[in-house]
Amino acid sequence: MVSLGCPKTLVDSEIILGKLTGAAYELTHKIEDCDVALLNTCTFIQDAQKESIDRILELIALKKRKQIKAVVVMGCMVQRFPEELRRELSEVDAFIGSGDYERIPEVVEKVNRGKKMMHVGEPGYLSSAQDRRVALTPLHYRYIKISEGCDHICTFCTIPGFRGKHRSRTIDDIVSEAGALCQQGARELLLTGQDTTYFGKDLSGEFLLPDLIRAMDRVKSLEWFRLLYAYPACLTEAMMKAMRDSEKMCHYLDMPLQHASDRMLLAMKRGITQRRTHDLIEKFRRIVPDLTIRTTFIVGFPGETDKDFQELLDFIAQMRFERVGIFTYSQESGTPAADLPDQIPEKVKKERYKVAMLLQQQVSREHLKRFVGQPLKVLIEKKTAAHAYEGRSYMDAPEIDGAVRVTSAQPLETGQFYSVKITGSREYDLLGSV
Repeated sequence: MVSLGCPKTLVDSEIILGKLTGAAYELTHKIEDCDVALLNTCTFIQDAQKESIDRILELIALKKRKQIKAVVVMGCMVQRFPEELRRELSEVDAFIGSGDYERIPEVVEKVNRGKKMMHVGEPGYLSSAQDRRVALTPLHYRYIKISEGCDHICTFCTIPGFRGKHRSRTIDDIVSEAGALCQQGARELLLTGQDTTYFGKDLSGEFLLPDLIRAMDRVKSLEWFRLLYAYPACLTEAMMKAMRDSEKMCHYLDMPLQHASDRMLLAMKRGITQRRTHDLIEKFRRIVPDLTIRTTFIVGFPGETDKDFQELLDFIAQMRFERVGIFTYSQESGTPAADLPDQIPEKVKKERYKVAMLLQQQVSREHLKRFVGQPLKVLIEKKTAAHAYEGRSYMDAPEIDGAVRVTSAQPLETGQFYSVKITGSREYDLLGSV
């Protein structure tokens, strides 16, 4: 299994492998050792599409050299471009859309016998606690997808087209899966979905995320859980208070804002203004004083003027976000923004990206200095050298945020929590000792 893209795709890949475990199949650690290679694709932006195509071509080359027998390509890119892929990549044995993962055992069995096929139906497989999963992360942290699809109409985004409308799982089903993952060794769970704040709206007409947070507190053996992909226009005071009152939820919010200029927010159809965003964040920080906010912004959106970009820089400097990711706008076919006038040259996008990242680097450096001399609870991820380890605090989600570089005279155990005294800081990382 080659799994590309976001944690949501990773969960899908784990479920796909879960459907293939048993007496008939054995998972290999090297592509060269397998009969059937599976590739779960990403198509969110052009860079992701290029990576997916490159990996498909690599697998096709292995097949031509008879190192593998069959190639199965699945997921978002297949859902978005089914006919184009089938026409241009005829060497692929099977294409499976993002909603047809139940067919995987049948597909693998047939391609192993030399048959070719394509299954692209309704988008977005909604998993349940009944789905077996094969871990593609370390066992001490696991992702749980609480919903599938998105109902928003952001003009730059293609997700609703290949993931479908928003559909929530039930709280009982999520808690059941959480308990099972903790029995397998998970100490931290990460709740994910295209829009986690919209959770429950389709089932009850109300935002049920506060109820889910309270239910997660009852999961035995769970030490931490955190929330990814919150949509600012759907963030409620009830959710803020639920985080504050939770015994196990990290005071960490992943909330993509995308811009700060009202002109750009309107053009993006984000459903929120700069003033409302400012007030929302100020309110959240009053309710949860040690809150860490991770956000993302897009630079170079069509029509973005120097004034719009300066508004974004001023907003980043004023709000002092703990974690920020900057992306250059990707002109995606089929989106309203792709047809807007005043597309920004790539050179300008890259220049704005560098300016924004340098600003955030300074904000991050100043933020992390405040922790020197303080103790932090740290989850140890791996050993990096003799007496040296890498871990994460409540402020750090796996692979996207910084790390805590830990020294210890005594051996530390991966997947366990330790109290670490912070002794130094860098632009994005902290240094400390047990």
